Amino acid sequence: MCRHQPFRGSNPGIADALISVYAETNLSYPVICVESERCDVTARAHVPHVPEEAFLDPGATIPASTGSVSISDRPNGSSDTDHTRSERSGSQSPLPASISGVAPSTSAIFTTNAEENANTASVPLDGGYMKYNNIGTANYVGSSHWAAVLDSISELKENVEQQEEIRNMATDFNPHNPVHSSSPRLLYGCQQATKAEIISSIPPRRAADRLVSRYLTLDIPSGIFHRGHFLVEYDNFWKDPSGTSVMWICLLLTIMCLGELDQHSQTPTGNTPQVPTLDNSPTSSINLFRERIVQCLVLGNYTKGGPYVIESLIQYNMIEHFLRRDAQFEIWILLGMLIPISLRMGLHRDPKHFSEIPAFAGEMRRRVWATIFQIDIGFSALAGLPRMIKPQQCDTEEPRNLLDSDFDENTLELPQSRPESEVTPVLFLLAKNRIISVGGLICDLAHDIRPYPYAELMRFEKLLRDTRNSLPASLRWQPLSQSITESPQTLMQRVYLDMFFYKMQIILYKRYLSASMTQPQYTHAREVCLDSAINILEYQHLLDEETQLDGRLSSIGWTYSLILNDDFMLSASVLCFYIKQYSGDYKNIIDEETFQRIQSLLRRSHDIWLRSSSVSDEAQKAVRSLGVILGIQLPREDGEIADQLFGGSEDFFSQFNNPASWPVYQGEKPVSTRSKLVLCSHVAELNSTQIIYHAPTWPPFTG
Repeated sequence: MCRHQPFRGSNPGIADALISVYAETNLSYPVICVESERCDVTARAHVPHVPEEAFLDPGATIPASTGSVSISDRPNGSSDTDHTRSERSGSQSPLPASISGVAPSTSAIFTTNAEENANTASVPLDGGYMKYNNIGTANYVGSSHWAAVLDSISELKENVEQQEEIRNMATDFNPHNPVHSSSPRLLYGCQQATKAEIISSIPPRRAADRLVSRYLTLDIPSGIFHRGHFLVEYDNFWKDPSGTSVMWICLLLTIMCLGELDQHSQTPTGNTPQVPTLDNSPTSSINLFRERIVQCLVLGNYTKGGPYVIESLIQYNMIEHFLRRDAQFEIWILLGMLIPISLRMGLHRDPKHFSEIPAFAGEMRRRVWATIFQIDIGFSALAGLPRMIKPQQCDTEEPRNLLDSDFDENTLELPQSRPESEVTPVLFLLAKNRIISVGGLICDLAHDIRPYPYAELMRFEKLLRDTRNSLPASLRWQPLSQSITESPQTLMQRVYLDMFFYKMQIILYKRYLSASMTQPQYTHAREVCLDSAINILEYQHLLDEETQLDGRLSSIGWTYSLILNDDFMLSASVLCFYIKQYSGDYKNIIDEETFQRIQSLLRRSHDIWLRSSSVSDEAQKAVRSLGVILGIQLPREDGEIADQLFGGSEDFFSQFNNPASWPVYQGEKPVSTRSKLVLCSHVAELNSTQIIYHAPTWPPFTG
């Protein structure tokens, strides 16, 4: 018998568990066969073991493991799928430590029975969304993107495309449109500078300390560098600035730029902290940092790699990402520069294979790779395109759950990982890595152009659910009323992880939405998508309230706003699909109460997007699309927003003007109210303002 050796990481249990499901799904995975070339067996990517009795027929309900989050843990207090979910007794299969190194290959071959193939073949492939004009310009996003859902609704497709064409024409013929000033300068070039010129633009230490301190409060540092090691280097820089490498200076500039973004996010307009936006003035402090970062990268020959290059590129990607209200393809192009350099530096291979890499450097490489892996999946999803990293070619282990004080550059052997009941700055990186790894597998399936059996989706759903249930308890969603002592960072991390779970469920089953209208065996897919979309929009409303100046997330929400808005758009698109079907020939797909609930959720989301529609093209699309579906007219410029937005319905508005009445608070007494006129005038105010970055106030650096 052939002895195939699947490429495994350090944990053989992962391989054994994951092979079991992929052996069933026939998603091929590369192996090293040490004997015969005649062997045609392929090892499979790793997913937790699913017992045979859990492989359900199409249309059946999928059992939840005993570790699933209880009903009271939901933002809305509801179960995952109101109609079909049930708890299952028995032991829960624990999630392996990491599954980021494996995924279905692009040569997936399904060997299923004829009946299952026939059922699958009856469902049309998700072809994604292609916009192609008469001069040959083409724009494509995959089926997992919200635009592909809108494209399936004929009324919205025509309306949105027409408005987008008008905006594009206005942009093309505007002679004052600063295309390159707002675009990533690493793509379009910038004026070169000497090292001395770059150093001269660094603020004095007291101002720099404030920016660095702000940066260190964000979630970013744990995946980029060791705090103790950085602070030593930071102190050395001030002792001898000119003797510091230009790439370390580049890293410092990215840190200060992110710190300034955080600082300006706390500059209020009205009652709302600001999501940072671009100010194209050449004297803008943010623009100055952006320019200097690119100049450092060029001066340091960044394409050759080396110390601090990857860390600087990661943070430069984040800066350009945070500065935008809408997902932009340019950010994905920047990612295409980061990933090849990281591969060239061997970050995708675990340091244990290379004895010359010290323990400290090896662990930091693992943290950086985990960050790159997550960015790849996240930014690719925003672009609606396949991810770039091929996980079957990577074996870097996940980093250990360690405090930075547990090891340093003098450490010869890393200590054992701390238990996950012990919260460390790197714990969120680990949790996110695990659930995003499963999300990557699901996105791979969504982008696969071949049909795949419906039953396999249920197996992936169980994998996703098991992964979520095995996340550290400190990072599982709890209602706000039960999280009084938690930090804003912890609350936001919980929201992100839970929303990612729901988003992946939508992506997993979205292809079967249309088929479920006429084929009862796909009812489960419809109910999962409905439940997930509702949960995500309830999170949108929660975040909208809690990111106000007096909210618990006002200091941190801006860092998640763009990537979460994509989830909101996807969910709203799915619910628009439900409304169109319910209003047509399929009134039996949901009951009247659920229909009214969906309408209320979408009206609230319409209000939220209306506030940012003056600075966000995607928000404009959402407002117009929801206006078409819900019959809401756009507000006139005379300020008469109330009647047009809410149709004069005090009952509707009163449902949402008191956040303490939302189910997430679990019945707490109302604590405040807000009138419709106050909100509507606030909408008008927000539509006319945005943050402006001012020139640096510090004197020139003198050394």
